[in-house]
Amino acid sequence: MTSKVRNLSAIALLVASLALTGCGGKTVTTSDGSKVHVDGNGDGATIKTDDGEITVGKGLPDGFPKDDVPVVDGTIIGGSKGTDTGPYAWSVVVQSDGDASDVFGDAKSKLEGAGFTAGQNMDMGEVHTGQFTSAKYEVSVNAAKTGSTVTVTYLVRVPPAS
Repeated sequence: MTSKVRNLSAIALLVASLALTGCGGKTVTTSDGSKVHVDGNGDGATIKTDDGEITVGKGLPDGFPKDDVPVVDGTIIGGSKGTDTGPYAWSVVVQSDGDASDVFGDAKSKLEGAGFTAGQNMDMGEVHTGQFTSAKYEVSVNAAKTGSTVTVTYLVRVPPAS
């Protein structure tokens, strides 16, 4: 994952809780000194940075290609939509019951069943990460045991035209 994606994802997660509670229209300084502008209404927020714009909200984000990119069963905690020119198009966080390895295996199986090819995978105890590609999308999946549940994060992007 590029540092730009990590920075935007971290910023989105950092200010999402603030924005989703209805506090918005504020400029926030992050731990690395970057300034971001947050507009929120209690159901979602738009976060603007020099690197692009992210819209964060509850449920699947607008335009998420759910017919092409299946997600594991569970509770969708939230999602975000990046801009067309940003480092990713969508991010989704799902909480699921079970073992992290089994939940990651389910995510992998669903993506391969939808025509994705698995790339690099990494297992580190209770954390499982993988890369998947199809003709239309590139997907990174991370499944990690968090307390009594497994948190699964999907980063989806449309690869640049070649």
